[in-house]
Order: sequence, then C-alpha cells, then structure tokens
Amino acid sequence: MAGAVAVVAVELIAGSGPAGAAIGWLGALVGVILLPMATQLGLLLGSVVFGLRVRQVIFGAMREVASWRLGHVTFTIRSLPITLRAQIGPWRSPVILRCWLAGLLSALVGVAAVVMGWLLADGPFWRGFVLAATPLMLYKLWPMRVPLTTSTGWLLFSLPRLKDPERADFLSAPLAARVYEALRKGDIDRAQEQADELAARYPGLSGTVTCQISVLESRGDYATGVMLMLKLLANSDEIPPRKMPYLLAGLAGLGFKAVEAGQLPAETLLPTAKKALEDSIKLGYPEFELSGANGLLALIEGDADRAVRLATTGAEFNHSPLSRADDLATLARAHMACHDNAAARAALAKAEELAPWSPRVSETRQRLSVA
Repeated sequence: MAGAVAVVAVELIAGSGPAGAAIGWLGALVGVILLPMATQLGLLLGSVVFGLRVRQVIFGAMREVASWRLGHVTFTIRSLPITLRAQIGPWRSPVILRCWLAGLLSALVGVAAVVMGWLLADGPFWRGFVLAATPLMLYKLWPMRVPLTTSTGWLLFSLPRLKDPERADFLSAPLAARVYEALRKGDIDRAQEQADELAARYPGLSGTVTCQISVLESRGDYATGVMLMLKLLANSDEIPPRKMPYLLAGLAGLGFKAVEAGQLPAETLLPTAKKALEDSIKLGYPEFELSGANGLLALIEGDADRAVRLATTGAEFNHSPLSRADDLATLARAHMACHDNAAARAALAKAEELAPWSPRVSETRQRLSVA
C-alpha cells in the first residue's frame, strides 16, 4: 500500500516528462534499498554501543561471495548488494533496556535519512527518494515480530510491555546465547553446563527447552530431542505465536535426523515431521530457509538427485555456521548416494571447516573413509 502511494506520488511530482519520471523512479528505488540499510546500520551501531551481541553481519542477498570471521562476528558478502542483515541478541543485563536503546538508535538513524532526503528534495530523484522512504520508515515503526524479522517499532513500543512468559524468555536470552556460543565453538561440555544453569534459573521456558534440545542434538541424541520438543509443543497455548514456526521447523529437522540415524521408526515419526515442516511454512517460515531440511527428507525418501539440489541451496543460503555444516553433511551423503564420492569429499571438507565435531559431519567422514 505504502509502496503504491509512493509510486503514484513519484509520477505526479516528477512531472517533467519521461526523463523526470525515470529519475523519480530511480530515487524511489534507492530509497527502498537504502532506508532499511540505514535502520540496520543504526541497530548495529546501537548493539555495539549498548552491549548487545552481534553474531553475524550479512551484506547482500542470493549466493555467498566471501565470508570471514573477526573476533566473534562472521561477516558475509553475497552476490546481490541490496540488503543488510545482522544476527543480534542480548548478551548482558539489563536486557530489555539495552535492546530498547539499540532500537531507538536504529529509529533515529532511519528518521535522519528521511529528513536528509526531504531537505534535498528539490528534484525528481530526491522527491522519489523521500516519497518511498517516508512510508517505509513509518512501516518500520509499526510494532511487528514475525519469523526472521523484528521491526524497529516492536523494539520501541512492544518490548517494554512484554508479559510473562515472553518477558522471562527474553530475560533468559543472555544465558541461552552463551549455550549457542559454546556449541558454535564445539565446546559441548561447556554448553551443557550453561544449559543446566539456564534450566535451574528459568525452568520450563521454551527458550530453555530449545537450548537443552540443541545440546542433545550436538551429541547426536536426536530421539530424546524429539521427545522434548513434542512435550514442549503439547503446551502450545503457552508458546508465543512467533516462536511456533521455529519450533515446528526444529521438530521436523530433529525428526528427519532421528529417522536417518535409526533412533526412531520412520513409519511413526516421518509423517509427524513432514506435517511439522508444512505447518512451519504455513505459519510464515520462509520455505527457501528450509531447503536443507527438505533435502534431508528427499535423501531419506530415496530421491538423491533432489536431495543434492535442495542441500546445495540450503548450504548456499544458510547463515548459521552449524546449520550450514549440517546441510553440507546432507549434501555429502546425497552425493554418496549418487555414487559421486569426489563431490561428497568436497562438500564434507567445507562442513569440517565449520563444525568438525558435529555428529553428522563425523559420521559422514567415517562413511567416506571406507567408501
């Protein structure tokens, strides 16, 4: 709606023939691209200033071009430089105040970009810019939290008013972040200690249970993880709607791994896992983000060629190092099923760079060593 209004306004104001309209359209396009980058830069700056944890910064969309680590932050450049994304989370208390301040700085940077555009709006380019960026900024100030997206407005207006159990889940986030940080480093014993402390301080929360499941998954105990996830989902009335797609996607992935490892019977678990995957997509989880899970399902069902395609997509687009290593392990196994051990070794080498301790990576290594 806002975009349509902006386009109409560009056509009305540009008004100096086809050349003016084209310049106005260009300004609108630049506004649509740069305004989200400005708010994201503000959030990144706020995260550094106010003590949040920046895990990953991703510039661009589509396939990965380059990636490197600087300290605890992974920087990734992708082939289409039109977006800026970051994985940011609480790290120290007071959690809510730090996140609110980071959101405030994000909003101020975005508003400053719009104001600058209005001050320069003496030609069709800048008119197009502000007429696209202004409604987009207003949209970003609307409180919204959906899978993979949290708006600036949600941080400013909804976060301070959170009620339990969501508030408690948010307050527990620094401890949960330490669990995942330990897992990322392959320090499973340390992750277990942190997960036990989390369970003692915040028992029964969905974030606590998912951390426990992640530790179980890192040990290759998929069956116990599935049972915990099913127990958590049985109390769905207590789960925030935004978390449900993530949990269902997690159940699907765990279920496929449990079936693949022979820990649970396929005839009973596979229909449940497939239904969880479908429901996760229906509830808003982007389907392309689940390519790796769909690739593992294809491999289980015997369609190795499709598994190669899907696991390749999952590995190319996945932002998490652990999930990407998992997709690469699936890709290596799919190549083995296609009798292409050379390609399997290449995929496995990439997985080992990310998470050599991962159960599926190490098991794939053992399979290839005797192939």
